[in-house]
Amino acid sequence: MYRRHLVLLLGCLLFSLPVLQAQPSRPEMEKKQFAVPANKAYAEPFAPGDPGVSIPVGYPESRGSIRRWRNKDKRVAWVVYQKPGNYDLYFDNQVTAGKKLRFRLDVKGTYPQLGLKPVSRDLVFKGTGEKDTLYGINVAIPAEGYYKYTLTPVTDPEGAITISTLLFRTATPDGWVNFINYQSTPSVHLSFSSTEPTTKSYNWLYQEILVPEGEDPLYTYYMSLGFYRGYLGIQTNTPTERRVLFSVWDSKDAEKDSTITKADFVSLVDRGPATTVNSFGGEGTGGQSYVKSANWKTGKPVQFLMNVLPQENNSVVLSAWYQVAGEGWNYIASWRAPHEKRFFDGFYSFIENYGYTNGQLRREAYYYNAWGVEQATGKWINFNKVRFSNTDGKTGQRVDYEQGVSPKYPDRFYMAAGGYTPTVKTKNEMPALKTPPSLDLKKFEARVAEALKNEGRQSIQR
Repeated sequence: MYRRHLVLLLGCLLFSLPVLQAQPSRPEMEKKQFAVPANKAYAEPFAPGDPGVSIPVGYPESRGSIRRWRNKDKRVAWVVYQKPGNYDLYFDNQVTAGKKLRFRLDVKGTYPQLGLKPVSRDLVFKGTGEKDTLYGINVAIPAEGYYKYTLTPVTDPEGAITISTLLFRTATPDGWVNFINYQSTPSVHLSFSSTEPTTKSYNWLYQEILVPEGEDPLYTYYMSLGFYRGYLGIQTNTPTERRVLFSVWDSKDAEKDSTITKADFVSLVDRGPATTVNSFGGEGTGGQSYVKSANWKTGKPVQFLMNVLPQENNSVVLSAWYQVAGEGWNYIASWRAPHEKRFFDGFYSFIENYGYTNGQLRREAYYYNAWGVEQATGKWINFNKVRFSNTDGKTGQRVDYEQGVSPKYPDRFYMAAGGYTPTVKTKNEMPALKTPPSLDLKKFEARVAEALKNEGRQSIQR
């Protein structure tokens, strides 16, 4: 009887309880999806003009595929900006029918502070000749920042694979993946001034740059003295060529302003024996002078000197020199800029990548010992304060730059760009220096006078 009542009681309880059903997992369609065009990748190791894999570069909206991957020694890497969350990665791809291609996928943060332990997974892309989507990996992203996804061939890709899109899917409510619009780096700038009393009217400018070893990727311009009509600095042009470049803008942009006349063009006054001169465009128009065989090296300071000499015909003559590690001054050129009569009122410096496809590499330089000579007094003024600026800087894009007083050298400003590192801004001021450069400016003035005597003997094609 006891058992019967117990059974009846349990039966009543069971019938009175609500029916519990297994809760379905969140439908796939509710997951957020982020598409990354495959051509927002880097081919590594970087080599200019290497046909080992085709990654058509597009900025900012171009969508393109990775294709013609024929070099087993080439890996392809994507850097994306992610917020914390759990992400599944898929590859939209197409592989030649009958092919079976093996790759290794590696995922890591681009700097240690992100806290992601690197993860890897072997992938096999099987060829059907049709478009397909392959699951890649699940990654738990711990902190907001840049993450790198690298695909390395294990077998020869044979040119048989095309990758069109990377798909990131997440159920994390605040999950976010943002692809980088361009494979270049942000440009960073320092505008120099002084905390000392000054007229802010200089006829001479001086500064030194030092590029640390390993911080000189190809296609970098370390600009030293930027002024109201142009700029002067050093470049990494090829694996063996390092240039010094001095450019001066026309009074108007010949490519955009139909009212320009010959009277608006800059003209060559004189040049050094190792200097090449020509006109340029694409960023305003003007005259360009450069030394192809410049012997500047990483780890050694490069010194720059500029002079401005106003003329009676409402023009100025701008002259530039450089010196590597105290090995002797080299005269670059003098240009006449029309419709101008100003002295320098200061200057700015920058780092830029003008080649675009190796922005995963970091560039750095020290900018220091910066001075101007007051035209009215002949007094040297030390530029010991800077103002920061940069291109882009939007969250999820290129915020990998550094600016300010160097953490290593408190008497030097520095800038860095690229490498997908965190943003760093330090102090923008240092104590003013009291000992100016030891230069006999009369020798440089004599070279300007000689240049004026030679004016008209050479010209550039316009």
